Order: sequence, then structure tokens, then C-alpha cells
Amino acid sequence: MNSSENLSEELKNFKKITELSKLGIKLSEFYNFIENGKIDFLKLSDKFKEHSYSIVRELNYVLDILTPQMMRNLLQRLDDIPINVDLTKRNKQETEHLTKTNDEHIFPKRSRADELKEAFIFDELNRDEAFNFESYEERVLRPIKELDAFLSRVQKYDYTENEMNSFIRTISENAELSQKVGFEVLSNMHKIFAMGLDMIHQKKIAPSPNVIESLRSCLIVIVAVVRGKEVDITNYLNRAETFGKTIISNKRER
Repeated sequence: MNSSENLSEELKNFKKITELSKLGIKLSEFYNFIENGKIDFLKLSDKFKEHSYSIVRELNYVLDILTPQMMRNLLQRLDDIPINVDLTKRNKQETEHLTKTNDEHIFPKRSRADELKEAFIFDELNRDEAFNFESYEERVLRPIKELDAFLSRVQKYDYTENEMNSFIRTISENAELSQKVGFEVLSNMHKIFAMGLDMIHQKKIAPSPNVIESLRSCLIVIVAVVRGKEVDITNYLNRAETFGKTIISNKRER
């Protein structure tokens, strides 16, 4: 990674691999702090200790669950994922050559529509750069406790249509947000949970104890990954993913 041309993309790819996702989240958080954070030199040492502790904790977890061969296989998977290279980092000679080439062409005058499109594009970029992990964490975790209690009622069909639709919408939105910022595992857990609730509501699957526990596994994985809990969540993750494959298969058959 020290020779990476696009470290941000490398860290995003970390988050796409289950075993490395929590480490990837903490590394990304540290990277974003260095790149975009407002540095308070009076608190710099405390911040460094905070980030270092989080990274070491997640690294210890990775070392506990992975053998050297497993790690090599995962790193090979990372190598196979394409990286978007920032072409603005080309050397000066290439840049000068491109400048001369562009000067030889006459481009049409920019229209008002072009200006509006550019403003829209850069506004989107600014919103992306303003991503704050603490805000993301608060938003994702906010409905979890209520959802956990809601599952007990779902098993008894004790809920209103408005409640169900509201929860499905909230979880689906959090799935999209997680996908947008590159948290693949978290996005998948949200998607599986939302699909499960929707299929129960449509009476395509019954809210059996097994189904409810599978949905609860999604919530457990979400909390554990976001909070960086030092526990082995492999069983919960496997159960949630197996449930996801089952309901996707059921949807296709119907």
C-alpha cells in the first residue's frame, strides 16, 4: 500500500472484504482525518492515540482470525480489484505535453447549461468529501435498538403497515448510504434486513423464529462492524448471508 497511487481506493477495497472490513473502516477514518480533518495541534497527540488504538485493535482481530495463507489469499483478491488511478498525478512532462496538445484545438464556448452541469458535479464532489464517519455511525446505529424490539412484534404479526414501511425505507436508505461510501458488508446487511422485512410484510415468508434470528444477525453484524467490537461475528455474518441467499432465491422462484 505504501506504493499505491490511490490510497483512498485501496482502503475502499479493504472494506469490500468481510475479514478486512473493520480494519478498512478504521484505516479510512484515520486517512480521512489526515486528509480532510481540521487539525487541532493542542489535541493532536490525543487524536493520534485514539486512531492508533483503533487500528491496532482491529489489526489484532485480523491476526487472530486469519492464517498467513488466508491473508495472502485476501491480499491477492485486493490485487485483483481494479483501482481508479488519479490521472492528475502524472508527471510534469506529460502534463505539459497535454497542455500543448489541447492548445492546438479550438473548443466551443461553454454554455450556461455547461456551467450548471459543472456546478452540479462539483457540488456532489464537495458533499462526498464532507463524509464524516461519526455522523454515519450515528445515523446507522440510531434505529437498531428499536428494530431489535420490533422484530419480536413482527414474529407475532403485531405491527402496522406504516411502521413496517417506515422501517423498510429507513434501512434501505442506510443500505444505499453504506454502498455509496464503500462499506460493502454493512450495505449487504442492510439490504438483507430490508428484503427480509419486505417479504414478511408481503407474506412471502413467515416470521418464524429462524427467520427472526437471521434478521437479528444482520443487526448484530452492523453494530459490531460499526462499533469495532472485539468479538468473533463470523457465525452471525454467515447466518445473515445464508438468509440473504435464501430470500433472493425465493424471490426469483416467485
